[in-house]
Amino acid sequence: MKKLLSFLALGFFSTIVSATNWIDLGKSKDNNLQVFLDSDSIRTYSQRVPLSSSNDSYISAFVQTTYINKHENRKKGWYYSKSFVIVNCEEESSYSPSAITYGFKDEVINSHQDKNFMKSDFNVAFPETIGETIMSAICY
Repeated sequence: MKKLLSFLALGFFSTIVSATNWIDLGKSKDNNLQVFLDSDSIRTYSQRVPLSSSNDSYISAFVQTTYINKHENRKKGWYYSKSFVIVNCEEESSYSPSAITYGFKDEVINSHQDKNFMKSDFNVAFPETIGETIMSAICY
C-alpha cells in the first residue's frame, strides 16, 4: 500500500512540475508565424545579467513560435521553436539565451544556448511587432 501511495504521489507532483499553459498571442501580419506564451513559466529572473545595474529587474518565460504556411523556415523542415526569453520591462528590451527548433515529427533540428550574454545583447522591442506582443504579455 505504501508503494502505491508513493507512486501516486510521485505522479501527482511530476504533473505539477511540468504544467504548462500555452496562450495564443496571435499570428504575424503575413500569417506565416504564430506565437504562444507559457503563462505558467513567467517568473522573476533572479540571476544577475552582466553589465546591468542593481536597479535593473528582469522577467523570464518560455515562448513557442510555430512556422506556418509559406514561412521560409518551413522549407528547411522547421515546424516550431521553443525559446527561453528574458525581458527588461522598464527598458522594453529582451534577449533569448536559449532555444530549440523542432521538425514535423518533434525531432530536434537545431538548438543553441548562450551562457555568456550581457545587457548589451538585449534588443529593443519595436512597436507593432511580435517582439512587442511577447513583451507586453510577459510584463503586463
